[in-house]
Amino acid sequence: MDEPTFRVLGPVEMHRAGRPVHVTGKALTVLAGLLLSANDVVSADLIAEWVWVRDLPVHPRAALHNSLSRLRRLCGPDAIETVADGYRLVTDSEHLDLLRFRDLTASSAAHLRTGAAEEAVELLSEAIALWRQPQFGNVDSPVLTHDVAAQLSEQYMSAQETRARVCLQLGRYDDVIGALLPLVRIHPFREAMAGSLMTALMASGRRAEALATYQSVRFALREELGIEPVRSLRELYMQMLQESQLSAAGDSLPMPPYRRKPKPLGQVRGTVRTTV
Repeated sequence: MDEPTFRVLGPVEMHRAGRPVHVTGKALTVLAGLLLSANDVVSADLIAEWVWVRDLPVHPRAALHNSLSRLRRLCGPDAIETVADGYRLVTDSEHLDLLRFRDLTASSAAHLRTGAAEEAVELLSEAIALWRQPQFGNVDSPVLTHDVAAQLSEQYMSAQETRARVCLQLGRYDDVIGALLPLVRIHPFREAMAGSLMTALMASGRRAEALATYQSVRFALREELGIEPVRSLRELYMQMLQESQLSAAGDSLPMPPYRRKPKPLGQVRGTVRTTV
């Protein structure tokens, strides 16, 4: 029988022989949690927390055994191992999109270290394309849908930021704008991401949008967190504002640094202040 393939970067899915396998309820929650910890042992107590939080049934081990038995029938007898006081789902990057995503981002980082920027961007693009929405949309587990999904979302956003940084270095401004314009609207606290978008917009001649992006981010930070943008983002904005004012006055300006030689992501550092 063919090995099952799994998708967890979005609604959780399982396929066998190219056909979807219907998994629902508590079995789906158990499957989602095991996939997130693929090839690692997960304790029975933690699985019970995913499924029932604190409202445990009278016999949680027996109820959990039922869900695991059903999953074993669907996945195959060798997919889920019993190890000591826990369980392990065995798979690889060819059969689970999360492992594939991690392999691609690691390979991209290796290419960046050798200066192969174009190849790094293509690998990151492939990794990002694995994601779907809504994240965990079919899983009924507050622990997984809130805590764990937020951790996964951080990996996705980090990949987007890295890709934008490399695309700026390559002068691929349209790629940056297309990817980041909707994301910055949803995640205004990602200041590094906002800096990349501003830089790409300015380099594409879209000055008004670049300046408006900063104002939107600043407004969100002040309203929600009571803080100003980081210094590097403020300086980037002031540089753009001055250039816009000089251009409007008809002055002759030298080519800005981010056009002559794109900097690594607009030099917006230390900007992990975010909510996902």
